[in-house]
Amino acid sequence: MIVTTFKISLMAGRKRKAVTYRIDEAIIKAVDKIARENNSSVNRYIESLLYAHCKEKGELTDIYPLGETRGGDRTNKEDKND
Repeated sequence: MIVTTFKISLMAGRKRKAVTYRIDEAIIKAVDKIARENNSSVNRYIESLLYAHCKEKGELTDIYPLGETRGGDRTNKEDKND
């Protein structure tokens, strides 16, 4: 229970950032196929691959992946203006 609470508190201030990269079309098609086979979105699949690689290289030591956020940002828009 304590570990779960700790993980959630670490994720509280983090958001996903939209970025654009130019990637070979054949790679995109292959990643799309693999993501569908794993019942995952392409974005989530790529994020999990990048997370695993960065974790292996020691760049992400105390960071856990953000959970699924289908449906977009659900924070209260009014709270942001306070």
